[in-house]
Amino acid sequence: MANIERFKQEYQEYKSTFKTTSFDSDNGIYLCYDETQEVIDFDSIVETKFPDSNIRPKSFDAIYIYNKLIFCIEFKNQKPSDINNSEVQGKLVNGKDELIKIFQNLNIQKDDYSFVYCVVYKVCKEPISRYKCGIDKNKILFGLDNYKKSGFVKEIYTQNVNFFTKEFKKHFRKELMC
Repeated sequence: MANIERFKQEYQEYKSTFKTTSFDSDNGIYLCYDETQEVIDFDSIVETKFPDSNIRPKSFDAIYIYNKLIFCIEFKNQKPSDINNSEVQGKLVNGKDELIKIFQNLNIQKDDYSFVYCVVYKVCKEPISRYKCGIDKNKILFGLDNYKKSGFVKEIYTQNVNFFTKEFKKHFRKELMC
């Protein structure tokens, strides 16, 4: 059996940064500016596998690997109330399915790893409801809680970029500039 290093080696051309993978091309905005931490641009892998956008499955933006944890990260330059629930759910399901297929092709045992899904959204500045600004700490938004309950992923985080930065430092003892 191969391990996650095989995946990193096989897809090294897709190495990227949080800055690049957080770019909102529609608005020309980066949600995160960090270029020190390495991630894998998973959207680009899926786009390469499926050049025809009509048949391309949805996918999350980036993968951050830490020991036996695989963080599947989706960046949304939107406030939580504007995020489409079915879109982020589809990105989780289709993205993880595509990642598992890649693992199978590389002979990597998926059960050796825990998957964590993170939806990182912009900081809401206007004084509106707590939900719209995502102030409900530790609450899983966007109808994603069932994916954790069912065991599809080990953990789900749906928080703004400031929370993501603080948690990153707390868990990995690394600075993240977002």
